[in-house]
Amino acid sequence: MTLDIPANDFGQIRVLATQTPLAPDAPDQLAQLLGTDALDPTYIDVVNIADLGPLMLSDYIAQGYDMATDAMDRDAVNTITGYAILILSRAARSEKVTLSLAPGVRHVTTYAPTMELIAPTHLPDASAKGVIGSPPTKAPKSDARIGGMVATVALLLMFALVGLMIWVAG
Repeated sequence: MTLDIPANDFGQIRVLATQTPLAPDAPDQLAQLLGTDALDPTYIDVVNIADLGPLMLSDYIAQGYDMATDAMDRDAVNTITGYAILILSRAARSEKVTLSLAPGVRHVTTYAPTMELIAPTHLPDASAKGVIGSPPTKAPKSDARIGGMVATVALLLMFALVGLMIWVAG
């Protein structure tokens, strides 16, 4: 069986079931079962149903991935025994990936987030108008600045006077 993950898949979780014992950190074994090594194993969750204890797999998905489940998916997911493979959309790295599932691996369901689109409403525009006034004026010159300018002019005049005296004397 093949399963396609589209190129721009977003926010979905594909739930697969298998009876084959899986180690959570065995990407080679996972690639063999999924028929591809194009997936990022960081975004694939291998769940041993026995490890969940009294927690149902649908509750694990709802709580762990903040994904709402409907009744039909809940029933299908909760009947999984053995191991569940949860493939997040990010595992495909925004590329189209075709999974060739090994015998004994079956696709149970795909959870998709419910997108709630809200139509834009009229927003008040008083703050967008801003305040347009006269261009800013220059700040008045401080006393220290004026004193520095007077001292500079006085030094230049004294330099010129000393230079004139040396020229006349020489």
